[in-house]
Amino acid sequence: MWTHRLIPDVGKWYGRQHGDYYITQMLTGHGCFRAYQYRFKLNNTAECPGCQNVEETAEHVLFNSIRFAAEISELERVCGGHVTPENVMSYMLLSDLHWNAVKIFTTVVLKRLREEERARRRN
Repeated sequence: MWTHRLIPDVGKWYGRQHGDYYITQMLTGHGCFRAYQYRFKLNNTAECPGCQNVEETAEHVLFNSIRFAAEISELERVCGGHVTPENVMSYMLLSDLHWNAVKIFTTVVLKRLREEERARRRN
């Protein structure tokens, strides 16, 4: 369901540039998202540490979390509009500028999640 929301028309996506590790995590919802880790007992909570009573899913982190409000705002500035799961692929396929903006945004946010996960495991 999540991947289909992001890529509703596989034909348009098929001729795209190649993705990377972080784009793949965005598309699948797998990785350092607490809700995903909680399903496999790799985390003791599914909740976002910055938002009360909200699961830390890919959608929440990448489109709604107050923890990443500055990064989301910068992405939307570059894209020229509100970025949602339903339109992010349209933005990515619009131009190299937009593709790179989403790629940089995703990389920055997911690297930060990975760093937070490593810190939790050390403690």
